Amino acid sequence: MITNPAIDAYVTGLIPPRSPLLARLEREAAEEGIPIVQLPTAQVMRTLLQLHRPKSILEVGTAIGYSTIWMAEAAPEARIVTMDIDEQRLERARANIAEAGLSARIEILARDATLGLPDTYRFDCLFIDAAKGQYRTFLDLYLPLLREGGLVLSDNVLFRGLVAAPEEAGKRQRPLVDKLRQFNAYLAQHPQLETTFVPVGDGLAVSLKRTADYTSENGPRL
Repeated sequence: MITNPAIDAYVTGLIPPRSPLLARLEREAAEEGIPIVQLPTAQVMRTLLQLHRPKSILEVGTAIGYSTIWMAEAAPEARIVTMDIDEQRLERARANIAEAGLSARIEILARDATLGLPDTYRFDCLFIDAAKGQYRTFLDLYLPLLREGGLVLSDNVLFRGLVAAPEEAGKRQRPLVDKLRQFNAYLAQHPQLETTFVPVGDGLAVSLKRTADYTSENGPRL
């Protein structure tokens, strides 16, 4: 936990009830140990998407389709491309997305996200929630496909708070924690991005792709 558990429980309790389908997926994920976006994070993403109103979204990391459905509901005009390497979970995602009545708007790719996509793809929003050690690879691959002014959302960037205290990470976790620390610094210093880090859920980085009239030395040209 990166937040006070009592505050987290209070904030979670304020989130409006989800659809029966999403509620079922939350139960399944908890029972089976499937990583899905935490509720406070999902609600922040929902609000950001309603403000940003993207027409196209790329999701890196589908799992069972929980966050895919959340985003599709938050951005009703958007088409979504989502990819994952786990065929078994993708089959469940397809069934869940079909049950939600969203199959026509969502393209599901059984694909290793480190392979990239053809440059014919263009997106208004990029959501990164797959292998944490590959976050920089994903950003470098897909940022060129993001339109200027586009939104980048990166989940789990505070990783249980261990990015702030890497010495507390175990031997197996430490390499991942170090990579996330490097990724966060990369985001913060990236010349094409304006980033803020939100201590919600397991940590959410919110980045905007700067427009061509921005200069790193002087800020936006007026």
